[in-house]
Amino acid sequence: MEDDLIQTFLEEGRENVQVIEEGLLELEKTPQEENLINTVFRAMHTLKGGAGLVGLTVISELAHRLENVLETIRQSGTGIPEEAFSILFSGTDLLSRMLESGDLEGSDYREQIAEHIQALTIFSEREALTCPKVNAKVMPFRDSPIGYYKVILKFRPDIFETGTDPLMLLLELEENGEVLESFLNMSGLPDLSALNVHALHIYWTIFLRSKKSREEIEDIFIFVIEDNEISVEDITAEKEYLYDPDKRTGELLIERGLITAQDVEEVLKKQKRTGELLIAEGKVTGGQVDKVIRSQKRFREQEQLETIRVDTHKLENILNNIAELLIAQSRVKELVLRLTGGNRALEAEVFNAFQDSDKIIRLLQEEVMNASMIPIGGTFVRFQRMARDLAREKGKQIELVINGRDTELDKKVIEQIADPLKHLIRNSVDHGLEMPEERTAQGKLPAGTIHLNAFHQEGNIVIEISDDGRGIDEEAVLAKAKERGLVKDDRALTPAEIQRFLFMPGFSTARKVSDISGRGVGLDVVMTNVQNLRGSVELFSEKGKGTRFTIKLPLTLAIIDGMMVRVGEERFIIPLTAITEFIKAKPGDLHMTEGRGIILHLRKELIPYAGLYQLLKLEPDYSQPTDGILVILKDGQKKMALLVDEIIGQEQVVIKSMKEHMEQVDGVAGATILGDGKVAIILDISTLFRLSRERDRGDSLITHTP
Repeated sequence: MEDDLIQTFLEEGRENVQVIEEGLLELEKTPQEENLINTVFRAMHTLKGGAGLVGLTVISELAHRLENVLETIRQSGTGIPEEAFSILFSGTDLLSRMLESGDLEGSDYREQIAEHIQALTIFSEREALTCPKVNAKVMPFRDSPIGYYKVILKFRPDIFETGTDPLMLLLELEENGEVLESFLNMSGLPDLSALNVHALHIYWTIFLRSKKSREEIEDIFIFVIEDNEISVEDITAEKEYLYDPDKRTGELLIERGLITAQDVEEVLKKQKRTGELLIAEGKVTGGQVDKVIRSQKRFREQEQLETIRVDTHKLENILNNIAELLIAQSRVKELVLRLTGGNRALEAEVFNAFQDSDKIIRLLQEEVMNASMIPIGGTFVRFQRMARDLAREKGKQIELVINGRDTELDKKVIEQIADPLKHLIRNSVDHGLEMPEERTAQGKLPAGTIHLNAFHQEGNIVIEISDDGRGIDEEAVLAKAKERGLVKDDRALTPAEIQRFLFMPGFSTARKVSDISGRGVGLDVVMTNVQNLRGSVELFSEKGKGTRFTIKLPLTLAIIDGMMVRVGEERFIIPLTAITEFIKAKPGDLHMTEGRGIILHLRKELIPYAGLYQLLKLEPDYSQPTDGILVILKDGQKKMALLVDEIIGQEQVVIKSMKEHMEQVDGVAGATILGDGKVAIILDISTLFRLSRERDRGDSLITHTP
């Protein structure tokens, strides 16, 4: 139980640290934004309470000191001073490192923690002396105005399992005011035979008189308010009804079970008529109906989402088992169809039965995949802080603009893409964006902008990192490539070919090696990691205008829908999202061009042609484009007509990685096991496009392509 509590705290603690860091970054832009200050304060308070609950005193104490600083700022109403950001960021860093390293007692950070607590203490004392609103907070209780509050406490049935005792919270509520009246209610009490004696089946409605503000009353429940139905309503303006049962009853109708939520919905839809009906049926009085109508918004039932935390390894195991189920079913289908002996009616019946099971497996797979999807925003926020710190270190002014933070993809993909994204942002800060005075001289704003964007496109996720900096100096890149002997002759290279040198291992044009970049490992790491995820990287740059990296990734690493094709004796799987159509070309549809090879003329479009047998060096049945089938592929805005011998049919296939057994092969994303036990290669569309372009331009231009 204790281990479970600590694990839960770690998961929630990391989430709270992320909220704190993101809030502080936003507050640097708008330091007086009250809602943001409250959000950061609540997250810190929750972190402190959670640490105290599981006995992590060092984390709890550090969070408490940081919370005091935030409370001082919150009460001052003057916003966060510049000095406070440094102390809050460094304190949050300490908490983050302890949570991530598992050093929950702070054994490796004792010196830093002691120094930081001392700095926090000095800051808090100085701020308290200079802040009149904070001094006002310590005035005697009797000098504060009296407020009246209605508090509804509906805790989760499993509240005790989280380590929280509601009674302690009720006692703390009593310590902060005078309880005028409280009502105990039942919440769906089950039959005795099904009663869980460890669950909470009651909730409270409490009327409180207090000299505390509504926010201070809410703070009593701050570390449980998110997961429970807790509300604190200021009813000071209508406090006279507290002692009038007739007026008060209207608000308590639903809570006391006198009428149902359905009755209230009827009131909302047909207020005049339903009010008369309820009175005629003797359920309520006229005064009670008036009260219900006036308070209708308060009583609309809120649909509560029930969530549980699941270990991602369990989801991965389920997906792997579904993948194996697909392979087994494909094998069974193959065998059954052989046993039908050519009976068309029986084959059709078997085929329909397998279609039904395919549909169920597909739905199951999609549900599990959706459960393992998480927004990429959490990863993006980490880079916001990194860009801020690097900019300060380099004396640059930078704004990181994030879009698409709600875009979801597989957690495993997010974990593996974090490192490439980090390299690209560091490169933008160090190489891409100029110093403020240099930008001003060029007519640009002193502050450079880095855009980080994510969106879904054609069954993939696309992540773009762009800046408005100096762009890539292609002349310097080409000169470096020639210096290293990477260019065979003096023939002109296209911008794309020059830029590809940047992705080669150890290639760098940096004159000076820094702790940020210049060692020639950044873009090589990006390319390798993205290719390992069956993704692709594209680079667009214009000198003096900026640079954009576009990364395209699959949504999941486990299962894809594909079209099986054949070339010679080999079968291949083409991802369905990359296919636009199939055509049988006529001689007049194809034209030979100089420098671009064969071009397909299709409905006013000119589409480059390539034979799959040429790209992968296979022995085909058909080598002429008019003899076989042309598959029209799409990769972003680019199209290609790919020649294959035969289209076999659509398949949902399980992706098996090949990198453990062999090096990365251009054009190959992985493999799958078919129903007959044989292996089919899954094609990597982005690298097929690149192979086609290189074949058309000739192989003699450069000695290596990444």
